[in-house]
Amino acid sequence: MDSRSRIVAGLRNIIHPIVLLLTKTRVKYKIHIENAPVLLLDKPVIFAVNHTNSVDIPIAAKAISRSYQFRCDVLLGKQRLWLSDKLFFFLNGAIWVDRKSKQEMTAVKKTLIDYLNEKQAIMWFPEGTWNLTDNLLMLPLKWGIIDVAVQSGAQIIPVILDYDRKTMKCCVNFGIPIAPDETTDKADAIRELRDTMATLRWELWEKQAPLKRDEVDRAALKEDIFVALKEYPPLDWDYEQTVIFQPHTSPQDVFAHLDNLIPCRENAFLFRK
Repeated sequence: MDSRSRIVAGLRNIIHPIVLLLTKTRVKYKIHIENAPVLLLDKPVIFAVNHTNSVDIPIAAKAISRSYQFRCDVLLGKQRLWLSDKLFFFLNGAIWVDRKSKQEMTAVKKTLIDYLNEKQAIMWFPEGTWNLTDNLLMLPLKWGIIDVAVQSGAQIIPVILDYDRKTMKCCVNFGIPIAPDETTDKADAIRELRDTMATLRWELWEKQAPLKRDEVDRAALKEDIFVALKEYPPLDWDYEQTVIFQPHTSPQDVFAHLDNLIPCRENAFLFRK
């Protein structure tokens, strides 16, 4: 982070309370914070947040500021936005990336590490897009958050936002810090993060009134999905679905591309046992 960036970051820290006040025009939910664990000392912070709708970012920003007195620069995929959101991200601080460009994804990791080394907190949505499934607690997570945490020595704080549209309440559940290092297996670390975030979300669901399977209104669940999309017309949902991370889960998945190859001299090595 150069001297100009440090000055800009300092100014954003000063005006951050005012920026959060301006979000009242967008955020109609009352925020209830379940818990806010103590952070590890002397480690930069990445807040890993689940993503389900258009107000996740201002709500997470408010909850983090209220709990830890931090302003977070937000890692964001390039997308169409309302003008008010563009202004919010300009004033709050955002790091933009083309989620389909490997070159940009590599470059943005260096930027994030630079910010974290300067003790600037980062808000990250490791699902990479909105989770609009009706029963999957967390989408598969992208591995980049583990790489950046290891290289910067950062701690990852899992954060779950869970909404009740009827009461217009958002419960925020913070998890205990996860601190991967050079000895950490990345596959184990990303699995731990996803499991932790899924558990935090389940803890919030457990507090709701119990339901029987035959009492679940599937139509209402699907309607909630349509409502979330209608609330933010600029969102290109067809595009968003293409950036959902698809991890290989079996050897058959990993080598499925071989079924589409016509064996020849140039690719024969791919078929070796």
